[in-house]
Amino acid sequence: MRDIDFSQLLFMHLEEREHNNVYQNLQQDTEYLEATAEEAELCEQYENLDLSEEQRNIIKKWIASIHAQNAAYTSVVFRMAMQCCFSLLMQLADLK
Repeated sequence: MRDIDFSQLLFMHLEEREHNNVYQNLQQDTEYLEATAEEAELCEQYENLDLSEEQRNIIKKWIASIHAQNAAYTSVVFRMAMQCCFSLLMQLADLK
């Protein structure tokens, strides 16, 4: 096994990144920008619908539940990915 300083390797990788914050990275992501534009267009269409207040509330609750589900899913996947990364680093560093 090679003697590798993983903290230095990680630092070098992070230094290679063009941007180091979420906002700037999102502004470079075409999928995010397209989804944002579509969301704005659909929001405008929703506002122009002739719906009762009760119908609007049901739709808003439905959207909120979808967002909550997506956020929970994202958190679980992120935790699993971090767990895999740390496990791999521990194995590579032979720290077990």
